[in-house]
Amino acid sequence: MDATEIEEAAGALEALGLLGKCPVTGIFTPFPVEHARIKVLNPAQHSLNENQTHLDQLRGDLDELTLRTAHLQDDTSLEVIPGVGDVRKLIAGLADGSRTEVLTSQPGGARDEEVLQESLERTERLLERGVRMRTLYQHTARFSPATSSFVGRVTPLGAEVCTLAGGFPRCIIFDKEVAIIPLADGSHGAAVSRNSHLVSFLSDAFERAWSAAEKFTPESDRPARAAITSDIQQTIVSLLIQGESDNRIAHVVGISLRNCQRHIANIMKSIGARNRLHAGYLLGKEPFNGI
Repeated sequence: MDATEIEEAAGALEALGLLGKCPVTGIFTPFPVEHARIKVLNPAQHSLNENQTHLDQLRGDLDELTLRTAHLQDDTSLEVIPGVGDVRKLIAGLADGSRTEVLTSQPGGARDEEVLQESLERTERLLERGVRMRTLYQHTARFSPATSSFVGRVTPLGAEVCTLAGGFPRCIIFDKEVAIIPLADGSHGAAVSRNSHLVSFLSDAFERAWSAAEKFTPESDRPARAAITSDIQQTIVSLLIQGESDNRIAHVVGISLRNCQRHIANIMKSIGARNRLHAGYLLGKEPFNGI
């Protein structure tokens, strides 16, 4: 060993209490192992025991706090996730941990192609594990090639997809234990709830909408397409009678403002209405039989 190696080795042995150096002569003196046990091991064990005692006390305090606040745990406020990236990570984590069923309701018509592509792999993993998945779209999503392609990929794997004219909330429910809902300000964030009462309410709302929905069929199914178009028209008529604006009707039905105005113009023409007020009067007087 050279001088540097000897110096490093001596320093390591000294730190362990196996070697001592005289401050006057600089001569090293070896010590027995028991000396090292007293100098190094015993203090370390004492510190470890103190930490273990502290951990045991903290664990006991938290357990007691859990028992005392058990009745409050189900009433905690919503957890707000402001960023869309964090929302997607949360959805991915909850989907990977789901055990029985995932319910998703997505109003707003056609889905964004990027969002569908991002969720495809996650959906496939979920279905391959045997988790049931039911998705509710608006009727207008049927006319979207991207949405139809997505449905065509996941339904053979066991996913169930239905559509409805409107009237259902946007949410994702995992195992009927955790719900993700949009923020009231319309931003891209989300709120997460584990409150059993709220999750149960949202699950019931989903089931009611699902029972009235129509199974998503290929666009080539002409009878189904005609029935869906009629259902959309009836929803628009109902909103016209209520005096809703074009923007509001377009939002509820899940179509663009231009398409909404085209539907309204066709409806008014078919019933011979001179204006919106006249249309409301005629539609309220006689049932609308479609265009």
